[in-house]
Amino acid sequence: MPLLGMNAMTEKGIALPTLPWWNAVAINDVPAQSAFYSNATRTLINEMIRDVREPAQIKRLLSVWQQRLSYRLVQQAEVCKIALSDAPLTDAALVFIETALETRVSAEEMVQAIAQPVSQIQTQIRQALDDSGTRPDVVYLTGGSARSPQLRLAVQQALPDVTIASGDDFGSVTAGLARWAELLFPR
Repeated sequence: MPLLGMNAMTEKGIALPTLPWWNAVAINDVPAQSAFYSNATRTLINEMIRDVREPAQIKRLLSVWQQRLSYRLVQQAEVCKIALSDAPLTDAALVFIETALETRVSAEEMVQAIAQPVSQIQTQIRQALDDSGTRPDVVYLTGGSARSPQLRLAVQQALPDVTIASGDDFGSVTAGLARWAELLFPR
């Protein structure tokens, strides 16, 4: 998002509001997407272009708005997240926003970016342990995030004496949903 002007300053040294950038990538949040693609946000982006020190970056955000590129932006972030599960660095190609636009992303940057949600996961684990009064023998991680070394480490730190297991990271989610559907909608 810094390549799209997030955290930029106006000519007067005032920080720009960050909500447009957050709304741009909140693809699972219908109200946030509606807010991002509203005429009010387009007006705000145009005002930021007018007032900011480096308008070229904010113009990239305008391109995301104009071409409705939120999903592609999130999809590229997902590609990077997957690559960083196995490598310390990866390149993010953002040529769908601007020709030759790309950036290098490190695993360390990803760790910093996800620090708050990881902390929330650890808090929820501690809360579940406190509420249940028991400890699991094993924690089964599934889904794409189960491959994240950072997530596995966070769970292991919260449950140091508990085995962390995983299997078919993608098929198990589908199988679990199918089993749940069977329970909800028996034949």
